[in-house]
Amino acid sequence: MDNTIPIMKGEERLSKIAEQIVRLANADFSKQGDVSEEGDDIDSIVIGLNLISEELETYITQLNNSQKKVEHTLIQLSEAQRLSHIGSWEWEVPKNTITWSDELYRIYGRTPETFAATFENFMLCIHPEDREYVNGIIQKAFKEKAPFSFSHRCLRPDGTIAHLDCKGNVYVSATGDIERMTGTSQDISKLKKAEEKSLKLATIVEFSNDAIISKTLEGIITSWNKQAETLFGYTEEEALGQHISIIFPTDRLKEEVNILKEIKAGHPLIGYETERKRKDGTFLAVSATISPIKDINGKVVGASKIVRDITAKKLAEERLLAYTTALEQKSRETEQFAYIASHDLQEPLRTITNYIGLFYDDYKGKLDKSADMYLDFISGASRRMQTLITDLLDYTRIETEKTPTKLDLNVLVKDIVQDMGKTISDANAKIEFYNLPVITGYTSRLKSLFQNLISNAIKFKKPETIPIISITAQDDGKDWLFSVTDNGIGIEKIYHDKIFLLFQRLHNRSEFEGTGIGLAHCKKIVELRGGKLWVESELGKGSTFYFTLPKKTIL
Repeated sequence: MDNTIPIMKGEERLSKIAEQIVRLANADFSKQGDVSEEGDDIDSIVIGLNLISEELETYITQLNNSQKKVEHTLIQLSEAQRLSHIGSWEWEVPKNTITWSDELYRIYGRTPETFAATFENFMLCIHPEDREYVNGIIQKAFKEKAPFSFSHRCLRPDGTIAHLDCKGNVYVSATGDIERMTGTSQDISKLKKAEEKSLKLATIVEFSNDAIISKTLEGIITSWNKQAETLFGYTEEEALGQHISIIFPTDRLKEEVNILKEIKAGHPLIGYETERKRKDGTFLAVSATISPIKDINGKVVGASKIVRDITAKKLAEERLLAYTTALEQKSRETEQFAYIASHDLQEPLRTITNYIGLFYDDYKGKLDKSADMYLDFISGASRRMQTLITDLLDYTRIETEKTPTKLDLNVLVKDIVQDMGKTISDANAKIEFYNLPVITGYTSRLKSLFQNLISNAIKFKKPETIPIISITAQDDGKDWLFSVTDNGIGIEKIYHDKIFLLFQRLHNRSEFEGTGIGLAHCKKIVELRGGKLWVESELGKGSTFYFTLPKKTIL
């Protein structure tokens, strides 16, 4: 019995060692082996297994940590590729297997499930016009076993085209054979578009008809286009690095201080008119638009200037001002002359008319028939002369009314019809008008305009025909389009322009009375407002006089 118990204990201890070995094989380090008090070889084995367990646990922990770091690094690499639009690939040449990164699939618009990453399929992704070039680069890399780079266009399945920049390397074995090739492809489509836009903008700047200049906040010139060379006489080489004051007249140097103050505050200056100096010392008037240049953080770092030569414009404005002043003076003189002339003419004319009237009353029928006829001629001529002077005075006074008012044209025409009551009644005429607009204008001008047109329509009626006159208005957006239509004798086409000239008559006074001023008067009234007056008519078929009145009063 004494010999049996130690054997059993030994078998139990060996069984536990076996269990420990199984746990180690399964990387289970949760429990270590128990050491007895015997201190024999079995305990040595247990101690050794415990040490191995500790070392394995440490090693596996380190291995797991390393694996996690690798996995994290791969994730970071993948994310970096995605953010930078750079895809990577690897080609194990002996096995002819190619591996693409996720980002490379995205760049080419493919997926691993639908696209086999082979060299042949890769070539099919390349734009047809670029395939020969790309294949040549890769074949050269194979032959020379050297790094390579190229750019090409990629055709995506959705029909879009991407611009890619590619780089690669070749790895050679000790025997000189190619083991593998690696590379990257970066989507530079946005960069390409930005470059194209930048090039386009640069071309626009370079060949602009305006001088385009940039400068620092200290006023140092940093860019100078062709038109700046033409405008100011300095070449680009002469201007770059110089202070902008080289184009400032001496008495305007303080302007730059104020300009830079506004620019530093982020305030652009638009349409800034001033004077600048050329290299040859001559001066020119300019209009400048000056804008702040900001960095990516929004900080103002400089200024851009678009400068246009307005010397000719300024001279034209000065000439126009001088011409307008002279014209106004001439107009005042003409008005004064017409008033004085008409007044001075009317005085002797009234005397002649009065004495002819007395002579006519005293001697009518007492002299021979020839004398009576002469008296009739003189009396008629005197009346016509008085009418002509009055009409001419009215024509010269068209512009004297200075204050426009809001007018209901329905009311205005109604007043005209009442004023012309006897004329309308004698001709048995019918005047039709409705829905005329309310406009802002000059009462006397518009009254004269409508009254002349209505009067003409009645005057030139057909014999034995009741005159019917229709007045309408139509909204044409910026203008009102008016028409005055009659059923009168009409006008031949060749006279459609002539009738609007001063003193132009188409009929003898024995047929129709008048001075030939009425339509010229109407034309002047319409054109002073910025409108047009014209006629559409056929002989024997009546006439329609059209005129436009802009909704915005000009004069």
